[in-house]
Order: sequence, then structure tokens, then C-alpha cells
Amino acid sequence: MKQTLINTIDGLIREGHITGRRNAKPLTALMSIEVEDFSQFYGLPPSLVLVLDVMPIFAGSESDIAAWRDLVEAIEPGADLTPALYSFLLMMLVPPRDDIDPSDIAGRLSKLHQRVWAGETVPRADWAGIRKELLALSEENPQPGDRRKLQYSVWEAAAWPLRDSPSLLVQMFRNWGFLRELVPDPEWSDADEACKDKVLSEIWREQAPARTAGKMPEYPVLFRAREPDLARRFEAHLDQVNAGIRMRWGEAIKYLTMLFAGGAATEPGPIQR
Repeated sequence: MKQTLINTIDGLIREGHITGRRNAKPLTALMSIEVEDFSQFYGLPPSLVLVLDVMPIFAGSESDIAAWRDLVEAIEPGADLTPALYSFLLMMLVPPRDDIDPSDIAGRLSKLHQRVWAGETVPRADWAGIRKELLALSEENPQPGDRRKLQYSVWEAAAWPLRDSPSLLVQMFRNWGFLRELVPDPEWSDADEACKDKVLSEIWREQAPARTAGKMPEYPVLFRAREPDLARRFEAHLDQVNAGIRMRWGEAIKYLTMLFAGGAATEPGPIQR
């Protein structure tokens, strides 16, 4: 059964369907199968199927494709994959910085998930309380350059029991990659980020007549003309961040592969930061 899946994926790779682009079709669409049918046919949890489903979108380079294929190779259909999936979830809960975890949200979410993993029925109010807390944090007006909402998006995705929310893992995975933006860049400060946002907002307002007239302003060109040094440094920062995001996603897939191949630990692994 697993070999059938591997052969199908190899065929999609040869045909160029695994592109790493946002407009790539999900794996299930390429295979002309529904998620539930995929889950039943291959004996895989729906939460894992939804992670595999984004392979064509998140595997853009040869090394990325190889990492995803290694993941499929490591999966044993029909086996109890729950420990690995929970260890993967717990790893993604840990923030990349110590200063963005108010009231130990990561720790409290981790405890809730571990209780469910142990077979407990966690009251809905426990999950709802954390979601309410995160909503309040997200509605606060952040200081210019403050990007902590990226972290909140990961926790918001995780504030549900895994067994009732199959999409939880893939939502966390998507958002977890963007936490690379929270890692300090010595060449790009929070003040730079705030200045960039201010300048782009000004340009956006100024270009309202052009948009109304049906024109599409070239915002990068306008930005470079107004703030050449800031624009140059922002583009370099953006390139670095995007490379870091892709690397984080790749590391996450390798970590999940390790869990499947070598047995799952109950604590987050070495790439939590």
C-alpha cells in the first residue's frame, strides 16, 4: 500500500506537479481522491493526510522534494502514528523567542494536548479560555514593528483538540514557518519595519486616484524612488526571511520524518528555536 503511494508521488514529481508554488494543486486533487478516502485507503490519520496534501505547495526545491518523499517513506500505514503527531504538535508550540509568551500560553496549551493524548476529556471551556485570551491579545494595538501576532496565529490554530480538528497540524505548520520573521535580523530593526510600513501606507494613500482610474501602481518602484536605502535593505531582509521560512518548513518535515522513523519523543525536539 505504501509503495503504491510512493510510486504515485514519484510520478507526480517526474511530471512536474510538485512545484512549491502557491497555485500548485493539493496532493489529493492531483491524485483525484478526497481527503477522507485517502485517509481510509492508505490507513493514515486525516490530520497527517492534510499535512501531506500541501506537499506540492511547500516542496519547491530538489532538497525539499527529497525531504517530503523521505517523510512518506518513513510512514507506516495502519500503525499508531499518534505519538509522532503529538510530538510534532508540541514542537511547534514553542515560540522562537522567550519574550513573546504571555502567561505561558505555550505551556498551558501543551498541557491540554498532553491530557487529550493521555485519554482525558478536556472541557471545552479550557480550550475556549485560551482562544479568548489570544483574541484579546490579537486585538491589541501593537507598537510599530511588533510582529508577535505571527506567534499568536500558531497558538490560535493549536487551541483545539487534535482528535476533533484534523486541520490543526497543517494550519500550525503553515503559520509556524512564518515565525522566522520573529528572529532578530541585525541588518533590519523593528524601527526599520515601522518606517517601511509608514512609507508604504503613505504611498498607498497617494496612489488611490491611480487605482480608481484602473491603473496598477508599481509599489516597489515607488518605494525605491522615495527611500532607496530603506528599500534596498528591506529587499535584502525579505530575501533572507523567505529563505529562512522555507528552511523552517523543511526542518519541520525532517523532524516529523525522524519521529516516524525513530519513535516519537514526548518533548519538543531540537528545532524549537
